[in-house]
Amino acid sequence: MAKKKVFAISNALSNGIEETIQAAHDYSGELRVEVIPLKRIEVDPENPRDLALTYEDANHGIAKSDPQFERKEQEVESLRGIANSIRDQGIINPIVVYKFGEKYRLVAGERRTLASIIAGKTDIQAKILDSKPTELKISLLQWIENVERSDLSLWERLKNLEKIVVAYAEKNNLPNLEISVTELSNLIGCTKPHAANYKAVLDADDELKQFIFSNQIRSLEKAAVIATIKGFDLKQHALDECLAGANLKRLRGIAASASTKISHSKKPAESRGRQTTTVNLGATKNIEVAQLILDSILKNNALSPIAIHFKQVDWDDYRAINNTFKQLMKKLEELHA
Repeated sequence: MAKKKVFAISNALSNGIEETIQAAHDYSGELRVEVIPLKRIEVDPENPRDLALTYEDANHGIAKSDPQFERKEQEVESLRGIANSIRDQGIINPIVVYKFGEKYRLVAGERRTLASIIAGKTDIQAKILDSKPTELKISLLQWIENVERSDLSLWERLKNLEKIVVAYAEKNNLPNLEISVTELSNLIGCTKPHAANYKAVLDADDELKQFIFSNQIRSLEKAAVIATIKGFDLKQHALDECLAGANLKRLRGIAASASTKISHSKKPAESRGRQTTTVNLGATKNIEVAQLILDSILKNNALSPIAIHFKQVDWDDYRAINNTFKQLMKKLEELHA
């Protein structure tokens, strides 16, 4: 007699089925997939946009008088590859919207929507929620949609993650930055080491975030190493090295030397983690504000001996501006030593 075959479901498939059932349960009665007219889709005004390009621009072209003409043109070029794919194969991954009166407000998929317009399409496949989801659910949906994008900058990821953390904190009555690495890992579905890197950068000072914002630091791992260095001088050294092109191994070496220095310090209070006595003056992405601060300082008659050193500043170069302020601090400290 032939032996009966025994069929088993693999763990991966079993987990996948469980996740699918859970997703169906979470969205039961509120999620459906339909093809909807592009002209009925609008941006949710409560959700910040990363793109300058509007639906009007995609439909009718960008006016040369538009103050953001160059940026919008670059965004159109970056969307042409997606538009060509949509023209040839259609939308593979539907956008996510929620019903808002006679319109549909976008939760995730703005690039696909704009690319569809550029491709000459009149409708698009969408996952439709019957009502607006919570801020936490919106942020998580946007994170899932965006995290696999190869062109997503570190700054864009951090802003999306910050929204998730704020929404999670509000839901659970927690201070924003008190989310644990484990909670963050579970929220966004990543490993704990990866979540620890994200948390370190979210907690970082404004100076480091400014370099991430200006796209001068693009690596999460490098940014996390710099963020965890406690000593002010060594942190500045690591930051300068990173901007000069140092690899991750080099930055970890600097961080290790900072840890060694603290552990061998002869000052007991320092070894117990006493906070630094240096003053962080913050950061700004507004060059006019930086100019105003420098001009205001140098108008002080008592500082006329050092003013000559700061006559020529390249106000188009963020790194040059940062170096100018570092030199200014050194000169001020020399005067008040």
